[in-house]
Amino acid sequence: MTEERPDPIAPLGNQLYDDAADWFAKMRGPDAKSHESDFKAWLARGALHRAAYNKVSEIFTDSGRVDDPDGSVASEKPRSRPGKQGLAMIALLIGLGAISAKVMFHAVLDRQEAGQLQHGAPDHFTVASAVGQIRSIALPDGSTILLDTNSEVQVAFTASDRRLRLVRGRARFEVAHEHRPFNVAAGAGTVTARGTIFDVRLAEGGKVSVALLRGAVDVTVASSGATSRQRLHPGEKTAFAPHLEAPRPIGDSEPNLWTQAKGEFHDVPLVDVVIEANRYARVPIDIGDAETERLRVSGIFSLKDTEALSMKLAALFDLEREAGKERIILRQRQDKRKFHP
Repeated sequence: MTEERPDPIAPLGNQLYDDAADWFAKMRGPDAKSHESDFKAWLARGALHRAAYNKVSEIFTDSGRVDDPDGSVASEKPRSRPGKQGLAMIALLIGLGAISAKVMFHAVLDRQEAGQLQHGAPDHFTVASAVGQIRSIALPDGSTILLDTNSEVQVAFTASDRRLRLVRGRARFEVAHEHRPFNVAAGAGTVTARGTIFDVRLAEGGKVSVALLRGAVDVTVASSGATSRQRLHPGEKTAFAPHLEAPRPIGDSEPNLWTQAKGEFHDVPLVDVVIEANRYARVPIDIGDAETERLRVSGIFSLKDTEALSMKLAALFDLEREAGKERIILRQRQDKRKFHP
């Protein structure tokens, strides 16, 4: 695999994270009230701005997220480290120019990834990727996690077991062999492994997919008061939502596609391709009419660059393409629509 791993703040745009870090400092400084209206306007510019601020806030405070731009951010009360005095000092240092918000963000992000920020221990922490980012994280036991775009995994290691939870997105787990079981929870199920490589994806609708590349795993699902268990062998995959499906073979190219931000599609509606691509997108694709949504698509597509993908789809189906700063719209051409009222 030759894909270059981007800088942690790059996927949402360096400038976007810089701005978010600056706003974080301002809204915890002595002049927070005077900045409040401008701050709310900045948040209201879109989901990516809120996502960037949420990440900065999460890294610094391990506390409240700003999902509601109408809420009063200035009154947020962090639940844990670094605490009010620490936040005040951060704001003061940034305000005095002693340290930039971006430098501070990098420093705290590095500490979090080492497991030293959350809960104060290297065996209990959270790792996450930003929109458009695929990143690899080494765990204290020698295992590694490869996170797909906009994914999050909670990690809790003890002397007797290794417990993880996929909160959102998709991850590949390459498990170091040792005496402690390695359990990954997602949705209503758990994957248990020792010394193996497997993928877990939690879709927005709640469906969980598990694919085994090497070794063996047990998939356990609790549904309607009953428990189902299934052993996967290398080259097999399964899913549950919540009922456990029978194992199926993994396609030859399937395991490596998502690690390169690519997707393979077989006679699916075009809207399905767009939904998958928008998981990686800073500028998402919208479909302007039902007829375009229903177009059938097959092939392997690079999903990370929605501008290039939209141009390819527009050429493939002779669609009208309207590109703006906030979104790209694909629709039937006007001369076609005249004949299909």
